[in-house]
Amino acid sequence: MRFVGIRTEAGDKKMNDDTVPVYVEVQERIIRQALEALWFEDILDRQVNGSEWATSGMTVSGESVVYTCEAEQKFSFGRVKVKKGSIKREGIACTDLDVFLEEMVLNRLKGAKLTAFVQELQETMAKDSQCRAMLPLSIPVEDRHYDALESHMIDGHLYHPSYKSRLGFSLKDNLAYGPEFNADVSLIWVAVRKELAQTAVSDGYDLSALLEQHLTNEDMQQFRQMISTRTASLDMDSYVLIPLHPWQWEHAVESIFAKQLMDGDIINLGASVSAYRAQQSIRSLSNRENPVAPYIKLALSITNTSSTRILAQHTTQNAPLISDWLDQLVRDDELLQREQFAILKEIMGLSFRYEQLPITQYGRAYGTLGAIWRENVSVHLKADETAWPLNALMLVQRNGIPFIQEAIERHGVQPWAEALVRTLTLPVIHLLYAHGIAFECHAQNIILVLENDLPKRIILKDLHDGVRYVPDQLLHPERAPKLHPEPETHRKFNRYSFIYAEDVSEVRDYTYDAFFFICMTDIALMLETYGLPEETFWQLCARVILDYQRQHPEYAERFEMFDLLAEDALIEEMTKRRLYGDGELYFRKTSNPLRLAKDMLEQKNELEEKNTLEQKEEFKQKVADR
Repeated sequence: MRFVGIRTEAGDKKMNDDTVPVYVEVQERIIRQALEALWFEDILDRQVNGSEWATSGMTVSGESVVYTCEAEQKFSFGRVKVKKGSIKREGIACTDLDVFLEEMVLNRLKGAKLTAFVQELQETMAKDSQCRAMLPLSIPVEDRHYDALESHMIDGHLYHPSYKSRLGFSLKDNLAYGPEFNADVSLIWVAVRKELAQTAVSDGYDLSALLEQHLTNEDMQQFRQMISTRTASLDMDSYVLIPLHPWQWEHAVESIFAKQLMDGDIINLGASVSAYRAQQSIRSLSNRENPVAPYIKLALSITNTSSTRILAQHTTQNAPLISDWLDQLVRDDELLQREQFAILKEIMGLSFRYEQLPITQYGRAYGTLGAIWRENVSVHLKADETAWPLNALMLVQRNGIPFIQEAIERHGVQPWAEALVRTLTLPVIHLLYAHGIAFECHAQNIILVLENDLPKRIILKDLHDGVRYVPDQLLHPERAPKLHPEPETHRKFNRYSFIYAEDVSEVRDYTYDAFFFICMTDIALMLETYGLPEETFWQLCARVILDYQRQHPEYAERFEMFDLLAEDALIEEMTKRRLYGDGELYFRKTSNPLRLAKDMLEQKNELEEKNTLEQKEEFKQKVADR
């Protein structure tokens, strides 16, 4: 495959020159994001002289080598941003990822996971170069609907340097299953003996009806025949049908569950008729034949953005419980109803019962065979509404034009930003303050609903392990569902994945981390390119919070409990996790732009009040002089 040059950002002629090979641009981006993360998390030291930042690496022979670039520490949590195309090694432009990794990571840093970290970045280079070589110049008009837009969200994480590692995928797999390539994906189905399967279905839904939205009469007839051929004593009613990603069948389930497949406890039924489209998470798929069918989220034993994409058994069973609880909470809440806030309910969860496996099989099998049915966004949209994945706001098309440009030109950056900030922030802070619930609100989990290109409301998704709360600090603790507990083995290998928090600070910081530090900062930096200063953006956010607090004095104690306006914010150090492993929890305190913006607003108000008083006194004096 020939990796030709493309444009990825507006306004940078040097790096966007079509003569620059794609893999060079991709390497430069990875180096840039790696430096930003390593500096922000204080993993690398730096020398700052105005806008020039420098740090030293080490060659294989032990000699010091200096890397420099143009960079700045942003108002937004002190995030570091390196200017594109400015990185130099000993004064010469540097876009060689392997040299950088050798001199700035392997020879410079210490950590148990250095080699794995390097591999993730190298795989990211290969996968992203492959993707970008095939990008269209712009998103076609017919693809400007939610399901298709999911496939066009090609940038990945804008902070995490291993934003497209997809460890486990070959380039052939990436081409077949990567969402950017928009290829048809077929689902493999297996029949699992009922006593070995666990099923959870949301209130008001039926397992058979949910299956029928994805399986045709032809599929069902073929599956029945295959089961009867495989076992004379059992029929389809003795089994639960579970879908699999084709990669998962080939690379995991077929060998891991070899004994069960030979015993007839699991029967391979083959592929169903319908073709599917991969969403940006890769393992969530939308049905091309039935565009209103629920999305299906599948277990996928690859590592992407440093997380293994399995589906733990307890999360599949908790998904409908959490969705039903949150759905009722939203329906009963006056503010959320007024704001037309919604969630994409996870209405069914299917999983193999791993606890019934021998210990020698359990570890390999855990989380590899399961699925979650998620509502289709279309069931929540009105005729005059459109829906975007929120990270579409940061997308720059190959032709150099940002996806949001038309909307901003239509409405103006200030009015558009005001509508956006209120639309995003109000439901999130209300759920935190009033209900004591935080969501993993990064941009991939938020659906922005617009009317006439103006932000109107949001829909949240990915709920089965993307909420956090202290049970006795909920507004209505008695209404919370009793969840299936996570096994001790799960907590050991993923210490960052939990729902029940022990302290309210963990709930607040979950909102800080995903929503403000990642999601809102990325938006702030994008809108800055349209002339909206970062400080103005964060003042819009702070004003929404302050207005909410004035309008809801009944939650005064909870404003202190979940203090979003504190001086410091606690942020997860994602890069340290990759370098040092999960033996410890890595968090750092950063300056809080919400607090800084609040102080700015108060200073403005004081100045305005002072000017008003002076004007009144001046007027009184004029009257007296007459």
